[in-house]
Amino acid sequence: MRRGLGNPPFGRRDILRCLAAAAVIGANPVFGGQAREIGLQLYTVRDLLKSDFEGTLRKVARLGYREVEFAGILGPDVRRTSELLRSLGLAVPSLHLDYIELRDKAGSSFDIAHSLGSRFVVCPWLDPPLRQTIDDWRRICDDLNRIGELAARSALTLAYHNHDVEFRELAGGIQPYDTLLSRTDERVVKLELDVYWATKGGRDAADLLRAHPSRFRLVHLKDMAKDGSTTELGQGTIDFARILAAMSASGVQHAFVEQDVSADPLRSIETSIAFLRAQRYFSRGT
Repeated sequence: MRRGLGNPPFGRRDILRCLAAAAVIGANPVFGGQAREIGLQLYTVRDLLKSDFEGTLRKVARLGYREVEFAGILGPDVRRTSELLRSLGLAVPSLHLDYIELRDKAGSSFDIAHSLGSRFVVCPWLDPPLRQTIDDWRRICDDLNRIGELAARSALTLAYHNHDVEFRELAGGIQPYDTLLSRTDERVVKLELDVYWATKGGRDAADLLRAHPSRFRLVHLKDMAKDGSTTELGQGTIDFARILAAMSASGVQHAFVEQDVSADPLRSIETSIAFLRAQRYFSRGT
């Protein structure tokens, strides 16, 4: 699924005011700490945000989510969005931004992240023409390293989010994800592991987390139904006990519930947060 920018950046003076507001919201402790907040990837409620942006965020907060990750829909005015988030007690530790925008317009992309108080900027998707060969993936890795260096200079951290395409073998039996792991610089490029897409691609998400503890700082939590579609957490086939234990041991800082398709997204995210609250890894606050 393609996820791009939703709103243009605004003035730097506005950004500084929003950064001050973000400092009030604050960053949550790392995932290995005592208070592990449950986040939501807002792609899950994208259609609801389009029809009622503020009302949807209010419902997300009422359900008990304390962190959100944006993916393209930022509201009609980013400054007002930041103020709304502050009033709802919602932090935005990470933000999905379009790869081409990150590659060609890093500065304005970073301004958007700063305006929301985000610490991570995430490359969420690569259009197929960009990733046909292993040489394409090598160029992508080089781009990610360059973007990551620029992000670090702007007090941000770049991360890359996977789908299942990264686990499909190319010529010579090479999987793009292994190229990402080996060719990107772990000092400036982290990874956001989507456990559903990794599973769909034939990889064990818990094993990946444990094998590369320095790389994964963000995780998308979504379950897989028997037919291979996404479903609510605890309703599918993925062993989350192993994944949550691996997250705790691997330095994951933020975890986001996500469900790509749902007939009733609010019911789905309520079911998923109830499942996670029952786990000993998360804060059980309301």
